[in-house]
Formats: sequence, C-alpha cells, structure tokens
Amino acid sequence: MLLRKAIFSDLPEIKSLWKAVFLDSDDYIHSFISHFGVEAGYVCEINNAVAAMAFALPTALSYHPHLSIINYQLPIIYVYACATHPQYRRQGIMEKLLKTVYDDACCENIAGIFLQAADANLMSYYRKLEFEDFFYEGETIFFLNYKGHKENTKGAMEFIAPDVYYTEREQRLEKLCFVNWGNDFFRFLSETGQKFCMYEDAIFSFRAKDKTIIVDELLGNVPALQIASLLFERFPDFESIEIRTVGNDRCCGQIKWGKLPCSTLSNGYFAFAMES
Repeated sequence: MLLRKAIFSDLPEIKSLWKAVFLDSDDYIHSFISHFGVEAGYVCEINNAVAAMAFALPTALSYHPHLSIINYQLPIIYVYACATHPQYRRQGIMEKLLKTVYDDACCENIAGIFLQAADANLMSYYRKLEFEDFFYEGETIFFLNYKGHKENTKGAMEFIAPDVYYTEREQRLEKLCFVNWGNDFFRFLSETGQKFCMYEDAIFSFRAKDKTIIVDELLGNVPALQIASLLFERFPDFESIEIRTVGNDRCCGQIKWGKLPCSTLSNGYFAFAMES
C-alpha cells in the first residue's frame, strides 16, 4: 500500500473510480480537474492501481473576533470526493488516506481539514476520526401545492456573475465565522450548473436536481417563502424547493483542527459543499 499525492498518470483511474462511486458526468469531472488540478488529489495505490482517492482543496475560514473590526482568515482544507474501490472497502484505507491529508496539512500550518458527510452513519464514522461537528445551516422545504406559495414577489430576479456574487456574499457574511470560497470556486460552480441571483436586498444561488430546485444559499432580509414563490413562478415545472440559509437547523460540516485551532469559535457557516 502506497499513500501519496496524485500525479497526472493517475487521472484515468481517478476518473474511472469517480464515475463508478459518484455517477458524475465526464463534463463535471473534467471541469473539476481543470479548475483544481489532479495534484490536489491524494491516492492509495495497491498493486500499481488506484484503490482510493480524496481531494484536498485549500480555502480559508473567515472569522470576526469580538471587539475587532477586522475579519481574520485561517487557511483550511476542504476534503472532497473521498472514494474507495468496492474491492478495498472496510479495510481502513480511507482512514489512512485522510490521516495523510491531515498530516500534510498540519506540516503546512493549516488550521484544519473539513468535509461534509453524506449521511448520519458517515458523520459517526468521521467523529471516530476526531472530526467535530462545527458547521451548521438552516433548511426549509417548500412544495408546489403549499398554500402560501403565492406570496407577493414584487421586483425582478436578476442573474449575476460569479464574481459579483463573491463580492456581495463577503459583505453579508463578514460578521460570521464562515468558509470563504475564492472567486475561482464560484466560476467552477457556474460552469457546472449553479445560478447566482440578486432579488431586492438578497442574493441567492440555486441549481436543479430532478424535480427539485435547491437553493444552496440565501443571504439577506427577504423571507425564504418569498424566494420560493419567485422560483415557483419562474420555473413552474418543479415540484419542490429546498432553501438553505444561515442557521442552526442541522450540522452540514465537520472539522478536524490542526495546529491552529480557533477554540473561541463555537460554530461556523459552510455552504456549497459539492457532495450535496
């Protein structure tokens, strides 16, 4: 068993494992690799083949200390696309691979590594690997036959560029502890189907999944019901809308602190997990 950073020659096997586990399209995988590079990946090599993989994407944790007017930034790693070939599951390989990612991050004085578990069982698994529940969000689900979906929707919904969304987002989150994605991350999301919008004093981002519109983020003073009404009017073929906001309804991310733990932070906000 060899645990190492991914190299270009691993790409065909990484793509094959990715498609088999996550069922993503070739276009999605190509866009991801184009933006973040195969060198962001880690692999476990067994018998000269890729048995498992995970990607470590650098970003920042932005937080606003008490009595300070400055937002501080801690370097942090988002771990994504953790996958093990079926032949090698339940052998502790992913635990070893994540430890490699974590150890490398600590050597570079990274605050920690974080991820989003796909379900409650995986959350329990990651807790055993010393990940803590840290990121939370609010969530509301509306259905087309919901009686209040005719909420008034004055004004026009405006589609905005990823760069504009990035700037507007920072202004609305500056007082919170939050994952501060870079411009290039939002361009990647745009390429893979994410839409960025402004409505009154709110901004929001959404994507389509089957018969559901998922609003991955809603920031501003416009009620979620009003945004749902707006989207139902604009896209009447969809049956339900999930809207995620800043809140404490559910844990949406776990962190394993490194050499720079910020013990004064009780929780954070994390949107745009690519697993969801």
